[in-house]
Amino acid sequence: MRVLFAAAEVNPFIKVGGLADVAGSLPKALAEAGCDVHLVMPHYATASWGQLPMRQWGSVYPPMGYGREEAEVFSAQLSPGLTLYAVANGAYFSRERPYGFPDDLRRFAFFSKAAYEIARLVEPDTVHANDWHTGLLPAYVKVFGCPCNPNTVITIHNLAFQGVGAWEDFVYSSLPWTEFNPDGAEFFGRFNMLKTGLVYSDAITAVSPTYAREIQTEEFGEGLHEVIAARAERVHGILNGIDYEEWDPAADKHIKAQFDVESLERKEANKAAMLAEFGLEHRHETPVFAFVGRLYEQKGVDIMVDSIEGLLREDAQFVILGQGSPQYEGALRRLAEANPGKVGVKLMFSNFLAHMVYAGADFFLMPSRFEPCGLGQMIAMRYGTIPIVRAVGGLRDSVQEPETGIVFWDYTERDLRHAIHRALALWRDSEGLLARRIRAMNADFSWGKSTQEYMKLYRLLSQEVK
Repeated sequence: MRVLFAAAEVNPFIKVGGLADVAGSLPKALAEAGCDVHLVMPHYATASWGQLPMRQWGSVYPPMGYGREEAEVFSAQLSPGLTLYAVANGAYFSRERPYGFPDDLRRFAFFSKAAYEIARLVEPDTVHANDWHTGLLPAYVKVFGCPCNPNTVITIHNLAFQGVGAWEDFVYSSLPWTEFNPDGAEFFGRFNMLKTGLVYSDAITAVSPTYAREIQTEEFGEGLHEVIAARAERVHGILNGIDYEEWDPAADKHIKAQFDVESLERKEANKAAMLAEFGLEHRHETPVFAFVGRLYEQKGVDIMVDSIEGLLREDAQFVILGQGSPQYEGALRRLAEANPGKVGVKLMFSNFLAHMVYAGADFFLMPSRFEPCGLGQMIAMRYGTIPIVRAVGGLRDSVQEPETGIVFWDYTERDLRHAIHRALALWRDSEGLLARRIRAMNADFSWGKSTQEYMKLYRLLSQEVK
């Protein structure tokens, strides 16, 4: 089975969000399961290629405006069955960051066209697009055709980002204007790249079963709920996994003391090392609650800050690692300054420190307003750190109380604070805490099951009469 997998970011080469983690892990897992995978991404000037032996594969010439522009393609063999293609164009990808420019729609229309041209040459059985950046790819396969007549799949990693522009921006797609209609690329008079992918794909996947249901509702559908619900029989929820090589407490070189389910007592050394990094005193009897992530409302930072303020009299410490909204960065900075010894904050992202936090914390906070899948809760469980999560999206699918974590439902400071109080009660029950940690560490969040579900979907689509 040959799969072309296109994504705007791929870990470890470049990462902005969770899309990069999936694009870095799922193609690898598919290849290990026997697929012939062709992974396509932009050749960003800021990407970290390391010692990867890249070679010039050739060039393709997508139409842009009244002419064609060159996309130089570089290639590398990442592993058996997994080939990387990096699409280079100085005007579009030689910038200081992947996204956030006025011409993003044009840039990623170009990338999608280049990926389509590569698909015509490698002849996959399935073309798998991801998020709005590659939303045009399924449309190109359907409208312009492809020699091998592949199936098309698009995965929604975060519906909040849709690639929306004025109707005039549709010209960048190079699709016929007959496709700019309510059943195609048009959405309330505007050009919507994600919606284009949703209506032209043979199948839509979301990164968790619960999120697949949520996005068909007005509350979580970001305006596209009716479009998605109209194709409900084509919508599949497949829970993401995590990279078990990157996140392995028994072999993690970033942490003070490696450990496994049989040596959980070594977690205490990691707790001491982590607290030292955050300028906090280590107290064996005091639980540490941690947060790692982007500091935005989506992640529940507003109710988390309020909850911490209401819990400062408790015997507990709080560690925050992340960056984001100046409003929340300022609130957390003030909280740490006013409560030395209780609250430690680092307004940055560091993969090294993230490993230390996952290994050293006792409880992990994920009070998200919405969460398509979430990886932090899975990583935390892998390290015996009990997640405290809101029952949305992939958090609801991956964490159960009392089995592996602590779950709350309402998006309120009160409900989160009650969940933390349950964690404090669990902390005082040493036998119960140990049992829950062991169950969490034994939960399977590898890519194996998810990979089989994707392959089952690919095979199902290949059996359909076209």
